Amino acid sequence: MGISMKKILSSTAKQKGFILPYVLFFIAIAFIAITFNVNLYRDEVQITKNQTEQLKIETLLQMGRTRFKDEVASDTEIPNPVVYHFPVGNVKIRYAKPHEQKYHLYISIQTDTFATLSITNQLRILNE
Repeated sequence: MGISMKKILSSTAKQKGFILPYVLFFIAIAFIAITFNVNLYRDEVQITKNQTEQLKIETLLQMGRTRFKDEVASDTEIPNPVVYHFPVGNVKIRYAKPHEQKYHLYISIQTDTFATLSITNQLRILNE
């Protein structure tokens, strides 16, 4: 009974032993992999949100432009600027009419999550 426990387990407790360096290495690799995957997931979520907002903006652009074109084609008096309210956001269109069949559109878009875009566009109306 003269042998101490400290002497028997010295290979597992010291850095010169054969177990501790391998365990620390694998724990470090696992920690790095988990951290990398968490950061990758967070970035993917942000990219998805940005793409969703971009899709909303493109949809609002097409919806606003189409509604404006329909109002011009129906020969109704259109205020300047005209504002359209859609479920996913608002479109404000200011316009200039340099020619009989041509409009310069200055479009401001704001989504329901307050992402904004301003763009200029041309619209040609062909009389059939």
